[in-house]
Amino acid sequence: MHDEKLWPSRLFALIYAVGALLMLGYAAWHYLMGDFLRILLPAVLALLLLSAALLRLASQRYQRLSSYLVLISSYLLLAVELDQTTQGTALWIGLPPLLALLLLPLGPAMLLNLILAPLWLALPADDQVTQNMAFTYLAVIVLGALAPLEQRRQRALLEATDPMDSECQALNAPAIQEHLDSEFARATLLQRRLSVLVVHLPQLEMAHEQFGSRLRLELLQRFCRVAHHTCRAHDSLGRIRPSLFWLLLPDTGETGALMVRHRLLYALDATVLAETGAIASRIAVCSPYPNETRATFEQRLQIKGQALMESTH
Repeated sequence: MHDEKLWPSRLFALIYAVGALLMLGYAAWHYLMGDFLRILLPAVLALLLLSAALLRLASQRYQRLSSYLVLISSYLLLAVELDQTTQGTALWIGLPPLLALLLLPLGPAMLLNLILAPLWLALPADDQVTQNMAFTYLAVIVLGALAPLEQRRQRALLEATDPMDSECQALNAPAIQEHLDSEFARATLLQRRLSVLVVHLPQLEMAHEQFGSRLRLELLQRFCRVAHHTCRAHDSLGRIRPSLFWLLLPDTGETGALMVRHRLLYALDATVLAETGAIASRIAVCSPYPNETRATFEQRLQIKGQALMESTH
């Protein structure tokens, strides 16, 4: 769902449960005031809100249904209050569009608010629907829509500038290439050593075809955890292709890179998934030649990676 990344289901379920308690308190207040004809609606709405809370916790498939149950419950209560109140009409008029924007994605919420605008403006008990009330309703819709629009813009900006891969704890292809540029320039300028492990995971495509995306993501994340645990803090792991990774090892010669390769192979062989067994990997070591240019070195990395992906051993 659109808000699932920002707010967990348990928080929504807690809010719905609090709403159910408020409806029960509202029904009890009508009982104490002797207004018995108005007890039924909040009591029924309390059951609907409680059902929405349980659906929210039950399964992700029912999250949209729980939102609509809460929205219907709120609309019924607001319709009754608008039909019976003569005070605070502007406040009640502003609540329906805000509820829709909070509970639904932006597109459906805006469409629902515009469709129901004549209904909400015709419900007040005093029958005095002025231009000010219509302006208030439209202003709440426009201003309420600005917040999710700004959230979308900020989220898109973060995703565009985020150096991390979207599926695992590794740098994405542009970021790892930038790291390679800086580390190669540093090694050349300071005459330091540099090595790169080219890692191919041949099980990824098979895991996706046979077991689906869940196992593929699990394999990716387990590999990244093992790789980060094996290498040093200033080493950089990046995903250059869907199943191909570069592990940059600054201040590391070919002998040290071979030792890291051996540790990584051993650690991956000890990491077992129930569906595929141990994580299989093909790893090659690549170090710059004396006076080699950065473009030539990256070309050799690409060739080694392609050879690993085409290898059958």
